[in-house]
Amino acid sequence: MTQALFSVAIGLLLLWLLFIWISRGRSAGSVATHAPAEGAKFLSHDLPPAELIERILDPRDLDFVDKESTGETVRLFERERRALALVWLRQTRRQVGELMSRHVAAVRQNRNLRPGLEIQLALHYATFLLGYRLTLALFYIQGPFQVRAFVNYVTSISTQLYGISEQLLGTPLSAESDAPSRSAAS
Repeated sequence: MTQALFSVAIGLLLLWLLFIWISRGRSAGSVATHAPAEGAKFLSHDLPPAELIERILDPRDLDFVDKESTGETVRLFERERRALALVWLRQTRRQVGELMSRHVAAVRQNRNLRPGLEIQLALHYATFLLGYRLTLALFYIQGPFQVRAFVNYVTSISTQLYGISEQLLGTPLSAESDAPSRSAAS
C-alpha cells in the first residue's frame, strides 16, 4: 500500500513538473532581463544558512529545557522552535523556487544547453520539492527535533541545486547575455 502510494505521488510530481515545463515554454515572451550567472551567485547568498537550522534544532537545547523546566515550558519551547524551523524551510523553498525561475529564464537565452546537467537539475529540484513536503508533514506529525535528518537532507539538496545551476549558468552563458542585460539594468 505504501509503495503504491509513493509511486502515485512520484508520478503526479513528474506530471506536475512536465506541465510547468511546458507552460513556461509557451510564455517565452516574458524573459527576465538580468545576467544569469550573476543571478545565480546573488541568490546563493540569500539561501538561509544551514548553521542556523542546525542551531534551531539542536537537541541539547531541548534536553536542557526538559531538565530545567515544566511541561508547559517544554511545549512552548517546541512550538517556538517549530515556528522558527518552518520559517527557515519556507524561506529555503522560496529561494530555490526563485533560483529555478531565474534558471529557466536564463536557459531560454542559452544556445549551448547541457542536457545531462539540466536533467540532473530537474531531478534534484523534484527531490527537493518532495523532501520539503515530506519534512513539513513530519514537522506537524512528529515535531521539529525528531526530523533533523530530513532537514539536513533538504539543506544538502538545496546546496546541490545551487551548485548545478552555477555550473549550467557558467561562462558561456554569461558571455552571451551579459552585455544586453547590463545595458538594460543601467
